[in-house]
Amino acid sequence: MFEVNRILLVSQNPAEEQSLFDWTLALAKRKQASIKCLRVLPTTSSSVSILLDDVSVTGLVNKQTQHALESMQAWSDHASEQGVELETQVEFGKLFYKTVQQVLKDHVDLVVKQTDEEIKNLAHHVFGSQDMHLLRKCPCPLLLHKQASPIILNKVMASIDVDIESETLKIDPLNQVILSVAQDVAQADNAFLHIAHAWQADAENLVRYWNSDLSDEDMLSFSEKVRQQHLSALEYEIRTVRDAMPALQVHAAKGDAKEVIPQLVANLGIDLLVMGTLGRVGLPGLVIGNTAESILEQVECSVLAIKPTDFVTPISV
Repeated sequence: MFEVNRILLVSQNPAEEQSLFDWTLALAKRKQASIKCLRVLPTTSSSVSILLDDVSVTGLVNKQTQHALESMQAWSDHASEQGVELETQVEFGKLFYKTVQQVLKDHVDLVVKQTDEEIKNLAHHVFGSQDMHLLRKCPCPLLLHKQASPIILNKVMASIDVDIESETLKIDPLNQVILSVAQDVAQADNAFLHIAHAWQADAENLVRYWNSDLSDEDMLSFSEKVRQQHLSALEYEIRTVRDAMPALQVHAAKGDAKEVIPQLVANLGIDLLVMGTLGRVGLPGLVIGNTAESILEQVECSVLAIKPTDFVTPISV
């Protein structure tokens, strides 16, 4: 079960985020969670204060803060009517930096944000610079909702990887979080759940190198054996979710995940992709994996990104 106690809703323009707020409020009510609505405004300088004929930077900051809080007042009132605890907060600085700091301070379980305004008119590009910073640095699950797309989800996809190298089948903790989150969101919105896994028979080239006499039929047989290994590991990994949602559809496609997953997302018309963003182990600030980054640059849907439990963000409080 996807446990959520504290939700951070990062707002850039409340007037254009009402549907996202309603979705977040419904989630908070269902999970009995609290919400903090965070607005991050650009840092104000003395030169700006002078140009605007304001008496001081402090006076200008106070005005901006009050205006931002007023823009979220209707949300506060609505949450109160629904019995959901909601707090509003205004910060000044870089949005991704202040967001991650808030996650660390409040032990946030989920960040919800609409994709950057800077790219809303650009075709084939969903995530802007602030989004990518958050995808790389946010330590908790991050939901980035694609602008101008319906918040009601019809098709959810969980993308996972499986290990066929070990002698016995094992459960991967990150996969289980991804599956749990995808199942929870899909069931809440009565959406259809897809599970995707990209696999490759990496040893095919080596087999051909060491035994050039193998026929095409032999290679097909070898590839099918590898496919069956992946399917067995995949079914073992998803068995709990399949019990809960027997109608789910599994896609085990041969090929590079960087190509397979975006194509599946496009072909199936996926509304939300739930995926892990793996980093290089051992670095103080783990970076997003190359495969995950490539997928995120190609998909044109909302994304819920999950970090491994040992992820260490480079941002501190």
